[in-house]
Amino acid sequence: MGNFSRDTFDKLKNYVGVRLQQGVPLVDADWNELEDIRKYELESFIKRFIGNGVPKGNDGFNIMPIPSVNNDFIIRGGNGTLEGAGCCLVEGREVVLPANIQYTQQVLFTNPEKATEWNEGKADDEKISALPPLTVPPGPRTDLVYLDVWEREVDAQEDTNLVNVLIGVQTCVRLKREWVVRVLENYTGIAPVQPSGHVSYPLALLMRNGQQLTIQDVRRTGLTLAAFDDEIADARGMKANLGNRLDESLTAGGQLRQKIVGRPQFTAELENSYHTIESHLSNTANPHHVTAAQAGALALSAYELDNRQLIQVAFSPSDANGAERTINVGFQPRFVWSVGNCNALLSGAWFGANTYGFADLRAPTIQECTGTIIYRYSTNPFWRQQGYTTQALYAARFQDESASPRRRGTLHVGISAVSATGITVKFTRDEPSGTGAGTDRGIENFGITLRLLVLG
Repeated sequence: MGNFSRDTFDKLKNYVGVRLQQGVPLVDADWNELEDIRKYELESFIKRFIGNGVPKGNDGFNIMPIPSVNNDFIIRGGNGTLEGAGCCLVEGREVVLPANIQYTQQVLFTNPEKATEWNEGKADDEKISALPPLTVPPGPRTDLVYLDVWEREVDAQEDTNLVNVLIGVQTCVRLKREWVVRVLENYTGIAPVQPSGHVSYPLALLMRNGQQLTIQDVRRTGLTLAAFDDEIADARGMKANLGNRLDESLTAGGQLRQKIVGRPQFTAELENSYHTIESHLSNTANPHHVTAAQAGALALSAYELDNRQLIQVAFSPSDANGAERTINVGFQPRFVWSVGNCNALLSGAWFGANTYGFADLRAPTIQECTGTIIYRYSTNPFWRQQGYTTQALYAARFQDESASPRRRGTLHVGISAVSATGITVKFTRDEPSGTGAGTDRGIENFGITLRLLVLG
């Protein structure tokens, strides 16, 4: 681990740069905060304005079958060069794969000891696991293939080039982006719980039925900003002005002109095949005999959220890691809003962490929340609060640096199952289990209360 004086980056302060003053020492905290600001702004821009997925003209991380093999698959890479590598954007972070690789060829599968090596010095909620072998079920089962992305420090023990040979000192460490393709077997629509600092992206569904295997690609492909102008021009036609487009496309009575609307966008084959545009404004006889199922329509009740119920869920230190609460609301849940609070006792004072979250219960289930990290110190500033986001309904992390031994714990609540009449929420507490002298301990006193608005 790198030797740093302190970490001063706080994205909530909205700092966009660091200005070095004359006549003062240059310290590591300022340099590192400048790098954190630059990195955060770039990742935020990519995440918000481009999104997750595979760039246009690239087929990176396509999950492909291996003939006659159902417990392994190929992860699509590139042509062996960095410029031609397979790419994927995950929460603003670019992941590259120069060439094809199989699931069983990944380093955390062939060398599981790497997980132990990379976990050295990490908190329990930051530790990673090795890749297990894939299993083949006796009957039907759906597995989720997803990309797990994180970053770790690299020092001179791993990369000797980090030592400046002129002075014989490792002046800086490096941050390296790591990734691994994992499989969540028996996927039920609930996103996998990720270690702290990790982001993930779904790649494919493995539709299994015994020895039979079908792969369904769920990546978003064709990401680009450069094609927006072309798409806009294609959508609006040849006329740049809206009034001119309406004058050309509509008759004086407001009807669409035949063989006018959309002609610049038709290929030659389509123009030779379609000569008129039929008007169905007053035709209710369904002349093409299209069924609701063919159009992908659902029953009217499927689009409504007429049912709702406000419920309260609580967890305390008496609840073990993995404790669950099953809530029966009497209808099919489709969406959940969450408002949560946790009060924890740190060195004789109570500290509260409020978070807000939601869950879209359509498969695959999406749940996200704001999380709160609270640090307690024995000296000024005595305490500090930091925000983050994660895949859960509630998330809070407490770290008491003023206690001896130090106490810390990460508390999560998320939806673990959905039924036709209710939901099940699962409580996760990630705390150190050491009892020896000088080892970290867990949080002894806390109380979590969630208010959930369930809609269906």
